Amino acid sequence: MINEDILRSIEEGYTLPGHQTAILRELRQKPKSIIVLDDDPTGTQTVYNIPVVTEWSEKTLERELKNSPIFFILTNSRSLQTEAANELGKLIGKRLKTISERLHKEIAVISRSDSTLRGHYPGEVNALIEGLGKPRAKHILAPAFFEGGRYTYNDIHYVKEDDVFIPAGETPFAEDNTFGYESSNLRDWIVEKYQGEVSPKQIKGISVKNLREESTYSLAKVLAEEKTTHIVVNATSKSDLQIMALTCLQHEGPLIYRTGASFVNALSGIAEKPCLTKEEVLGKNETGGALVIVGSYVPKTTQQLEYLKDNGDVTLLELDVTTVNDPVTFLQQLNRLTIQIDKAILANKNVVLYTSRTIIKGNTKAESLEIVNKVSEGLITIVQKLSHRPKYILAKGGITSSDIATKGLAVRRAKVLGQVLKGVPVWLLDEDAKFPDLPYIVFPGNVGDKKAVYELIELLK
Repeated sequence: MINEDILRSIEEGYTLPGHQTAILRELRQKPKSIIVLDDDPTGTQTVYNIPVVTEWSEKTLERELKNSPIFFILTNSRSLQTEAANELGKLIGKRLKTISERLHKEIAVISRSDSTLRGHYPGEVNALIEGLGKPRAKHILAPAFFEGGRYTYNDIHYVKEDDVFIPAGETPFAEDNTFGYESSNLRDWIVEKYQGEVSPKQIKGISVKNLREESTYSLAKVLAEEKTTHIVVNATSKSDLQIMALTCLQHEGPLIYRTGASFVNALSGIAEKPCLTKEEVLGKNETGGALVIVGSYVPKTTQQLEYLKDNGDVTLLELDVTTVNDPVTFLQQLNRLTIQIDKAILANKNVVLYTSRTIIKGNTKAESLEIVNKVSEGLITIVQKLSHRPKYILAKGGITSSDIATKGLAVRRAKVLGQVLKGVPVWLLDEDAKFPDLPYIVFPGNVGDKKAVYELIELLK
């Protein structure tokens, strides 16, 4: 029955009027700069013509605040240990506070994270609040991400697989070695993540019915309730998020946002745009083979890799991760793979470098994350050593795509061109990167059906 209820809600949502004009009017009346702290690069999967920076010096933040109404800061905090992620949130918050006050700019800060609820919550969000100097800021939790099949209905967050809506707590994402959880109901999820330090009475939900039938004035009363500290946003359509965004923009008190990518468009008034064409992605990058790097281990990525192996006209190279704790053997393997990739690129062959599918676990969540980072460092080393420029690079997985960009390609600033598939952003790298003006495709591990990577490679042939 729940499937029919959600589908009906989605269909009704498409018939509702948009609210982008009202949001843009509100942003003009109360000018705000929107800053998105992205815990991996996949948060740019709904925007276009937007800058993303990968470092957060005061000089960089001031430049972007002066020139960009909205911009992304790629923190890659999901790859950090908890304490480091919290320290980073506090540091960036302090710098944004200092610079915005100096420039007399009002800011709205979004902590964009995984739409399947993985990440350092609530630690890095509370650290960000501390840095911003807004201890009474209420948390707006809106993980809905429609392009990836994520919906929140009756406070339960769902992952759509084919025609079935699965509660998030029953998916493989909830079994993550580092960020696992049990609750699908977001109110319960908040309590779980706070380990009981937040009372259920402090958490309120705004239902789809509320958003569609009540005025923003009425909705704002929930935000104004003194004892409410956390607000769960239900949403099955973009119009739902737009109404919530408009309510938030009209609210006078401090707010902090923990959201999926779809809310970024809602709060900024960015309209939908068709997916990029081959010509728009590649530009003048027409020679050389492409490099596809698959690091994500989620089941969806493995399915896509298997389909690609069976159907793709590509050179397949495996990085054996079982040698990661043997430095000599691991380095020898990296050197051999680098040579093979360079040869393939020079011969105009598309090459797929993938990590073996064996998951190496540590004894603790921290150790498991450390192993993931060691494997990522191996992929970074290969990219750093490449001699020949690929036609494009596609990186599969959040941590993988961030590390390849910032450490392998030395990206400091890029422009988000748009999406080549729904939920799959393309960056154009800046002139200081290892390969200037290279199209860099950030392919989230949990996006697309089993054919998606294969079809993307075919599209860009």
